[in-house]
Amino acid sequence: MKIKVLAVLGLAAVAGLAGCRGAANTNTTVVTNTNTGMMNANVTVATPMSTPMAARDAAAETAVKSALDKAGIRDVTVSATNSEVTLRGTVAKGKMAEAYRIATETSRRKVDNQLTEK
Repeated sequence: MKIKVLAVLGLAAVAGLAGCRGAANTNTTVVTNTNTGMMNANVTVATPMSTPMAARDAAAETAVKSALDKAGIRDVTVSATNSEVTLRGTVAKGKMAEAYRIATETSRRKVDNQLTEK
């Protein structure tokens, strides 16, 4: 029984230390009371509050915008991060699929299509 308590406390200490990452730490701490019969042990578990923001990728924005312009798709705003490209604006009727395809092939990442057809 004492081994279980020591194991739980050891894991709690490791989990607590894993959450200490310096000033940029955005974790919150949840304390759970586990009753082992002989003594109470508080287990501390770090849970993330939010994910860090993705970095803007100006090169991908320029490449996608240029490819769309070459295809004659102009009223589109492109914003890109290291994980996805977002398309906003209006396109001519029947051009939405082409704009999506161009953005996907050019950036080789996920495309968030927020375009509307006029």
